[in-house]
Amino acid sequence: MDDARANRIAGWSGIAFSLLSLIVLPLAYPPPPALGATGGAFATYYREHRVGFLVGNYLGIAAFVPGFVQLAILTSRIRRAEGAHGWFATLVLATGTFTYAVFACSLVVFQVMPFLTDATMHGEAHAMGTLGGVWFALDGLAALPLVTSVAWAGRETKVLPRWFVAFSVAACLLAGAMSAGSLTTDPAALRGAAALAGIGFLTFFVWTSVLSVLFLRGRVGAGGE
Repeated sequence: MDDARANRIAGWSGIAFSLLSLIVLPLAYPPPPALGATGGAFATYYREHRVGFLVGNYLGIAAFVPGFVQLAILTSRIRRAEGAHGWFATLVLATGTFTYAVFACSLVVFQVMPFLTDATMHGEAHAMGTLGGVWFALDGLAALPLVTSVAWAGRETKVLPRWFVAFSVAACLLAGAMSAGSLTTDPAALRGAAALAGIGFLTFFVWTSVLSVLFLRGRVGAGGE
């Protein structure tokens, strides 16, 4: 496959990945209750947003199909740049697989929630809502291996522009801050699935979207300009 075609596939796959992952936001706005909410609050939210959340979250899981396509092409570009004896491509593929697997499994937890809306299930709703809030915050920690390895590989092999490497480092810092929401419910903005976690979630998919644009513009593997 020629580079131009591979660039288009990686670019549009990454955009599809990002859009499908974020589509739950307009379909089930406002976001679900954060870590520390009551079982009744979780049950009420998912009862009122049942269809939108189920569809949006389902599409979020389906998003990993194009997500892995983009990851595979990025890995191929890194492997070509570093040569037969390099190991950055293996690192990026391994960390990407880990990150996306953790993300997908967290969405499975959330997919259960709309089925726990009966008044007799508030205990179960609280337990699963708490699990979802903690896991959502820890998605930031799960993202760190992928974003870090891409930044490292981009810097060493020059397959990515220097400014994107710097942006990746900033995304890593925000992902780490997001994961702190799994440790506490105070202050409210820090707790899992609250404001900081939401910003970290959006930033990750801005990062994948920017990577997609770089592919579409032929800037991946262009010498790190």
